[in-house]
Amino acid sequence: MNNSDAPRRPGRPSAEEIGEGERRGQILRIAADHFGRRGYAGVSLGEIAREVGITKAALYHHFASKQDLYTAAMTQLMDRIETSIREVAGSDAPIDEKIRLLAELAILRVPGQASLEAILRDTQEHLAPAQRSRMATAHDRMLEAFEVLTREGIRTGDFRPFEPRLLAYCFQQLLHAFSGRRGQEAGFGQRPTVVDQVVDFFLNGARCD
Repeated sequence: MNNSDAPRRPGRPSAEEIGEGERRGQILRIAADHFGRRGYAGVSLGEIAREVGITKAALYHHFASKQDLYTAAMTQLMDRIETSIREVAGSDAPIDEKIRLLAELAILRVPGQASLEAILRDTQEHLAPAQRSRMATAHDRMLEAFEVLTREGIRTGDFRPFEPRLLAYCFQQLLHAFSGRRGQEAGFGQRPTVVDQVVDFFLNGARCD
């Protein structure tokens, strides 16, 4: 019996299954890049298929519609952001360092053309209710990840006893204002000195003692 005839171990995916998973992942990565930079309306399935190296018909084998691909790509992107936030929030670093790490992630590492604001606007304009619900859930999980950090800071006395979710929302919105396309358009994008000032503002406020 040659290797191709050998029985597959239980639970082990076939070569075909591995290939399908890799192809789907490649589609999602390319789609997230294009949609993130140019928005829903500015991207066609044909160009995504060409970049992946498959036909448009083959793309439909993985995703039934442009809306489905957009939803899958953008929720995966937000899931990765959520994971990064939770990794920082769950680390043993001091609160001040965690705040700085998250500010660096948002301000220095988010691509200059990316815009969460545009993603959420496209969600409302182009997606069906069930798809909008998936996007909203992914977005809420990012806020919940920030809330893990604010609850810890309140518990340890590093933060004043604000409502944890309100404080998490304030921090999330502050970072959004300086990250990606919004930060670039305002003239503050991807500058380490901006990270310093945003962190100082969040932790200490603007009032002089």
